[in-house]
Amino acid sequence: MDSLFGGSGDVQKRNSFRRGILGVLALASGIVAATPSCSVIVDTSTKQCDEQTACPSGYTCDASNVCVASSGVTCAKTSDCANETDICRKDPGAQSGLCKPIRSPLCQVVEGDYRVDNAFVIGSIHPTTAPAPDDVIGISMENSIKLAINDLEKTANGLPNPAGQTGVREVVMVGCSDEGLEEKSVEAANHLIDNVGVQAIIGGAFSGIAIKTATEVTIPKGVLFISASGTSPSITQLADKPAGAPAGLVWRTVPSDNFQAEAIAKYVTQLENEIRAELALQASDKIKVAVLHKGDAYGTGLKDALQQNLVFNGVPAIDNGANYILSDYGNPDDVMGNPTKYGEATSAAITAGAHIVLLFGTGEAITEIFAPIEVGWNTAAYRPRYVFSDANFSGALADTVNAESNATARADWRRRTTGVVPGPQDDDPLYKSFRFSYSSIFGQGQGDPSIFGAASAYDAAYLLFYAAATVKNGVLSGQNLAVGMTKMSSAATEEAEIPAGSSALGKTLNALSDGTYESIDYSGAFGPLNFDSATGEPAANVQIFCLADDGTGKAAHQLSGEYYDADTKALAGTPAAACQ
Repeated sequence: MDSLFGGSGDVQKRNSFRRGILGVLALASGIVAATPSCSVIVDTSTKQCDEQTACPSGYTCDASNVCVASSGVTCAKTSDCANETDICRKDPGAQSGLCKPIRSPLCQVVEGDYRVDNAFVIGSIHPTTAPAPDDVIGISMENSIKLAINDLEKTANGLPNPAGQTGVREVVMVGCSDEGLEEKSVEAANHLIDNVGVQAIIGGAFSGIAIKTATEVTIPKGVLFISASGTSPSITQLADKPAGAPAGLVWRTVPSDNFQAEAIAKYVTQLENEIRAELALQASDKIKVAVLHKGDAYGTGLKDALQQNLVFNGVPAIDNGANYILSDYGNPDDVMGNPTKYGEATSAAITAGAHIVLLFGTGEAITEIFAPIEVGWNTAAYRPRYVFSDANFSGALADTVNAESNATARADWRRRTTGVVPGPQDDDPLYKSFRFSYSSIFGQGQGDPSIFGAASAYDAAYLLFYAAATVKNGVLSGQNLAVGMTKMSSAATEEAEIPAGSSALGKTLNALSDGTYESIDYSGAFGPLNFDSATGEPAANVQIFCLADDGTGKAAHQLSGEYYDADTKALAGTPAAACQ
């Protein structure tokens, strides 16, 4: 990716200011505990028309029994469209367009009033209806974008219009489900761009989906794409800058897996020392490490990044021979291209007697690998330590362990299960404020604000608001928004250090719109977003998470208190007693 700004590689340099004074201010005055803004669920019935039910004049009934505008129905604004479920789809800066359906089979949720003139419509593509546990990730990320829009509505009533125009500009989100599948994300993105006319999409919960959607749809069509949880290093290398353009079109609000890989490598060294002490191993005794990964961009990319850093038994991983077990267990999202091989992967770890099992995948890593290894383990002297990557920092991991009925076995399994997840610690003020606001609005059973991707989706929406405010002519094209993104971490003055949340939202939007601020330094709910000048991506600390005892003998996922410091490149902090 490309950038214009002078980012900082020093993550810690601004943390004391941003996470201290600004965080306290946001916690004190920026928490909005209110009912959600009105969500317009656009006619979610599957059949609008048939031979007996006619469509409005100028519309035809398509093969899906949905009324769609004929090609000749032009419009200057959405209120010109006879069908209440249509939007006036216009190219950026155009005076007229065509009436198009705002919904599609994959895109059913609309947050905000899309019928008002000059609305800024953004897209959201997440696995909201995917099989569990991935659906919770999607719901959490979509709700986080809704929360940001709610903040905007309550605080500023919308975005400031450019000079010479009165009023404010409504922000609307069209929410789509990719069902956890690449082709569904591509389909949803094409609808959002071709029919709705969005110029910015927050999506790609998983790296493979993000890469396919960006390369096949958003980059060719000149639309800004922000992934809030895609961490594959391959995303950094995407050719996302059109010829002659000043900024790249693909961004993310989470760090590359290079940071996660460095954290895992350090953590494996710590685990090796613990295992050697527990088993009274001699220096000449060898431990065995298994890396079992999903065969997509996420799992493969993390494996590749780790191999550059992983050392055990005193030598690099690839020099460990049979003591290094590596298995691509296939890709359940692309069984034709890479069939699943769960049995082979689990057998490889069990047969080798791996001391440490590293699991890089999504929900299937828990259900198809983690549980079968534990059930099938046949080495009497010890049981493995499990280390998960960020995609499985969720309640699903604890649910699996809690299914063990034997309390002693359950406690042992819980203690041996840990993982890593980029982001702030639980007591970070801005992160706490975000989680409080989310829970106040959505309550229980509507996602989980602590899931990886939720806070960063909230940040992605805020960055879009601020980027839009920098566009002086009001033409919110993908390229203009991308240029606006370059102004999110390059502030010249301390005054423009902006915290996540509503406390500074209205003032910052106006300051960016009228030129008081040429740029800002945004400190997010996910942590300081210091975009690197070479890659256009943020750096971040990486937390070690554990399955803690919830006080009743059951497991619950939480951050342990130990973390990888991106500045010092070392582990810091102390694991909480509940993790033991």
